[in-house]
Amino acid sequence: MTLTGDIQSERAALADSLSAAGASAHAGCGSWTALDLAAHLVAEERIAGLSTFIARSLVVRGIAVPAPPKMVDFAIRREYHLGFTGLLDRLRRPVPRLLLRPRVAPLTLFEYWTHHDDLVGGGAGAHPAPPTLVEVIPPLLRYQLNKLPTGVGVTVGTENGSLHSSVGPESGPMVIVAGTPANLVRWLAGRTGYDVGMSGPDAHVQALRSFNGHV
Repeated sequence: MTLTGDIQSERAALADSLSAAGASAHAGCGSWTALDLAAHLVAEERIAGLSTFIARSLVVRGIAVPAPPKMVDFAIRREYHLGFTGLLDRLRRPVPRLLLRPRVAPLTLFEYWTHHDDLVGGGAGAHPAPPTLVEVIPPLLRYQLNKLPTGVGVTVGTENGSLHSSVGPESGPMVIVAGTPANLVRWLAGRTGYDVGMSGPDAHVQALRSFNGHV
């Protein structure tokens, strides 16, 4: 399946899981409920997703653009008037075209897949990874560069060899992180329940184990 197809499938599956969980269920993301998560996702699509497209275009270049918590809370509350059913109806509509553009499409998949993973507790193996999830890893790794140990090169690779992506100095110590696409994304997103292997100089491996780049 294509990246666009995986995005659409993941979005539909997330809407179904939110519906099954119910509005008051814990979303697995801070103190958010399923209602909060649905409102957050719908809020990202205001003005055809223009603001989100701009923010993700910066993220792809490794530029962090975190929104102030008060702004995020306001954006969520602004969508409450739709009600839980209305929010799910919005999520069952087509994905805004801007958010499917090649530049940002991997981050669109990341948003749906990671929130879905949080909701269903995918770390226990309950949430499958679509084939194109590997495309999320390079931009996410670049985004987290400033949170990784200084002076240590990091190469991330999938267990089947379908992807290798590196950041940091080209000369000097290198730590290789290997795992499934799902577990690599969980690790890079600062989630729990992941299983990745690390190899390299002991001191640098230990430094990298303390990394928590929560997104």
